[in-house]
Amino acid sequence: MVKIYESPDGGKTVYERDTKTGKRICIEKPKYPDYHLEDWEFHEILELAKEGNKALRNSLKDVKLIYKIVKEPYEEWYE
Repeated sequence: MVKIYESPDGGKTVYERDTKTGKRICIEKPKYPDYHLEDWEFHEILELAKEGNKALRNSLKDVKLIYKIVKEPYEEWYE
């Protein structure tokens, strides 16, 4: 059985394809921490918050506050 290895994202995700059956399986994919968000996921969260999802709105307010608190000391470095 001959197999072809494919990666649509430059090696982060690797698929193995059987040349006889054409069946493709994922054999390697990126591992991210549980807080990781893809760009499309973050955009979707923002859209849902804009549409009125109160839980997401409140969570985003908290994230924004923490971001500002954490970012403040670093801003002094660039002044």
